[in-house]
Amino acid sequence: MFIYAGIDEAGYGPMFGPLVVGRSVFAVHGGPETGYGDIRTVSNHAEGEPHSTGSPTPDLWLLLSSAVCRDRKSTRRGRIAVNDSKKLHSPSVGIKHLELGVLTFAALADQQPTTVGKWLDTLGEKSHHDLQNMPWYAPDGSRPWETLPSILTGGEVAIARSMLASAAKSAGVEVLELGASVVFEDRFNRMVTATRSKAATNFTFVTDHLQKIWRRYADKQPTVIVDRQSGRTHYRPLLSMGFPDAELTILHERDDSSAYLIESGRNAKRAMTVQFKVEAEAHHLPVALASMISKYTRELLMHRFQQWFSQHAPSVKPTAGYAKDANRFWNQIQTTLTSMSIEPLSLRRMS
Repeated sequence: MFIYAGIDEAGYGPMFGPLVVGRSVFAVHGGPETGYGDIRTVSNHAEGEPHSTGSPTPDLWLLLSSAVCRDRKSTRRGRIAVNDSKKLHSPSVGIKHLELGVLTFAALADQQPTTVGKWLDTLGEKSHHDLQNMPWYAPDGSRPWETLPSILTGGEVAIARSMLASAAKSAGVEVLELGASVVFEDRFNRMVTATRSKAATNFTFVTDHLQKIWRRYADKQPTVIVDRQSGRTHYRPLLSMGFPDAELTILHERDDSSAYLIESGRNAKRAMTVQFKVEAEAHHLPVALASMISKYTRELLMHRFQQWFSQHAPSVKPTAGYAKDANRFWNQIQTTLTSMSIEPLSLRRMS
C-alpha cells in the first residue's frame, strides 16, 4: 500500500477572509511490484552519488479516469472535475465544481457533513467554535450555519459518489482523509506580528499537516507533495524545526522542486518523503484536491462574510477580499467600524 498526500492553500494573498491550508490523503493498494514512492529507492544510493527521487507517484487522474477529469468541459459526460481551484472556480460558475469534487471525495472518506459548521469539524478545524469577535462568520439563532450541499442537491452528490466509489474500488484507490486549517483574520494577524512573515505563518500550518500525516502514516512511509511556498527552494531548516527528533536527508533542491526524506526509528523504520513542487496541483491529484478543499472552504466562509456586511452596511458593496476591490471596501467600511464595534485587526489582514 502506498500513502500519497497533497497540501495546498487558498487565500494567501487577500486582505479579507481566512487563509485556508488543506490536505488530502490517499492509499493506492497493491503489492510491492507497484514501486510507487519506494523509500528504499529514494534513500539507498551509492556513496557520493546524488539522491534519486525514487519511483514516480501514481497518476490518480488516470487510475480514476472513468469518474474523474481535469477540466470543466469534460464534466458534461458526468465525470467529476479535479484540478487547481483557480481553474474550476469563477464568478460565473461559482463553487459548483468545487462542491461536487470536494463533497464526493469527502464522502468516500466517510466525511459527510450536513452544515458548514460540521464541514469545519470534519476537517479537524475547531477555531470556528470561538468567533465572538468576528460576527460576520459566527452562527446564531437568526443565522445558523448553512446546510450542505449549498449549490448542488444531495442526489447529485450521491450519484457522483457512487460513480467515484466504483472507479476507486476498481483501481485500488482509497480516500483516507481530507483536512484543513482555517486561519481567521485575528489569528492570522497575531501570527504575522509574532513571526514578522506571512510566509512563515503559512508554513506553520503546512508543518501541522505534515505532522498529522507523519503521526498517522509514517509506518507506511508516505509521500507528500506540497505546492511550492513563496518561491523558496531550501526547506531543511523549516522541516528540522517541525521534526526535531527525526533525521532529515536532502534528496534534491532545484528551481522547480525540492525533496526531503524524514526518518525515525532503527528497527521499525518510520519515514516520509516530502516534495515541494512548482505547480504541484497540475501534476498531483492530491494537491489539486487540497487546493479545492481550501478554496471551497474559504468561499463558504466568504459567503457569510459578504452576507453579514450586506445586511449591516448595505451602502457598501461586499468584497471577495482581493486586490483593488479590497482597498475599495476598506476605504468605504472604515467609517462604520466603530458603530458596529468592530476591531480593525479582527477584520483586515496584515500584508
